[in-house]
Amino acid sequence: MKELKISIVTVSFNQGQFIRDNIESVLSQDYSNYEHIIIDGGSKDNTVAILKEYPHLNWISEKDKGQSDGLNKGFKKATGDVIAWINSDDMLAPHALKYINEFFVNNPDKYVLTGNQVFIDEKGCPMRTIPAESFSYNTLLNTKHCSVMQNSTFFRKDVLLDVGYLDEKFHYTMDLELFIRIAKKYRSYTIKRDLAYFRKWEDSKTCSSQFSFFKEIRLVKKKHHAPLLTSGNVWLLWQYIKEPFKRIVFLRRIIKKIKGNE
Repeated sequence: MKELKISIVTVSFNQGQFIRDNIESVLSQDYSNYEHIIIDGGSKDNTVAILKEYPHLNWISEKDKGQSDGLNKGFKKATGDVIAWINSDDMLAPHALKYINEFFVNNPDKYVLTGNQVFIDEKGCPMRTIPAESFSYNTLLNTKHCSVMQNSTFFRKDVLLDVGYLDEKFHYTMDLELFIRIAKKYRSYTIKRDLAYFRKWEDSKTCSSQFSFFKEIRLVKKKHHAPLLTSGNVWLLWQYIKEPFKRIVFLRRIIKKIKGNE
């Protein structure tokens, strides 16, 4: 079967504890026609030393204006037919590139693909698998399902050239904003294959900056002129109300006991 060139774009900043796992997950793929682009934001840990160990990488390490700026640098460097965006603390699942290639070669009229996402803990142990879900413009903009499994979603580079790069005003929800633009023009498809591992740990942006996420979701909705009275906005208001209470330690402990986690 023809092998499309796949560009894997990774941004990193002081992620030396995870970056080797990320690189090795790409190297271990049973697929040859790829490039791995790593944009490092000037890390002060051991990240650069690790990058220097891998001559196949296309990488730079320099101060940037944040993750969105770094990703756009990587996207502009990409020369592949298909784009894979894998964060530095995440990994590709085994055989992912082969499955992605099979889908796009067999479906030349399709442009966006999502596969299963496997949640892993800080040590890389699997926690649970989230089945692939397609997404639509209305779902992302107007319902509580305002997220995309970004690291297990892949798209042809033509899509990026068509809708434009990341909006660098957003630092937490730049993926949501991009996928809203994508969904406005392109239908998404799914395959029942594990394509990426998502690392859920205490210091990750997803776990440590929930309130900032919610604030930016509101700004994304405003940018795209979302109606005011939607289930998504009701859900967002509830997040604003309950989030401060989650920061109170004894309340968190009570909730954990009720759920049987302690």
